[in-house]
Amino acid sequence: EAQIGLALRTLLNNHSLSSVKIIGYDHNWVDAANYPVQLMKQAGSAFDGVSFHCYRGSVSDQALFTSQYPNKQVYFTECSGTLGSDWWNDIKWYMDSIFIGSISYGSSSGLMWNLALDGSGQPLLPGTGSCGGGCRGVVQINNNGTWSVNQEFYSMAQASKAILPRDAGGPWGQRIGVSVGGSLDWALVVGAYKTGRVSSSDWNRYSIVVLNWDDSASTTWNPQPVKATIEFRGMQATYTFPVGVTTLWWYAPN
Repeated sequence: EAQIGLALRTLLNNHSLSSVKIIGYDHNWVDAANYPVQLMKQAGSAFDGVSFHCYRGSVSDQALFTSQYPNKQVYFTECSGTLGSDWWNDIKWYMDSIFIGSISYGSSSGLMWNLALDGSGQPLLPGTGSCGGGCRGVVQINNNGTWSVNQEFYSMAQASKAILPRDAGGPWGQRIGVSVGGSLDWALVVGAYKTGRVSSSDWNRYSIVVLNWDDSASTTWNPQPVKATIEFRGMQATYTFPVGVTTLWWYAPN
């Protein structure tokens, strides 16, 4: 891959395509400290960054790459739902690992793989056994022409509300630092973002996406809301986060 990248970078540069990015690896978290690191050592001049998939390892493995190459770009590019899995457990995992988690560990994107499949996970490339019992699309297309959206859609939709451009043609939201404290800090997974404006006189939008996953469900569903104080520039607001995903935003000068 290093040899291909070096050759491709030269071809692109020589044909007025130097702005085209080359992203390497594009595989699972589990090998983050190895293959993509070796790729940067051998061909760091050719590759703008690397991308990751969800199928082996955990999102924290991204740090094994970014700690060594903090100036390289990181993208999360693939994860597929599986037919028959549990809705709420999927929501928790998607938010913690992808739509909050991967961004918190330096990714510039959080993407799902199969956009649209039918209720049995088709079409499937013949001879493959992806997802075991079948892959689930972000959208399910039924034989009668109707369609429905799945937990992958709701996870992405909830998180995206925090980063969508505020103005037509304006910038997307960018991750900013956030910390969670207190005795219930384990119950809340939080991502924070700032969205710039087209006009310098307009206030920026600040957003948080919060997963409260305290269902206390060792045997039964027992959701526990968490009351928290949000602090921002010396000001405070109190909000009780229900179990689930909550997106909040407000406006402030830059």
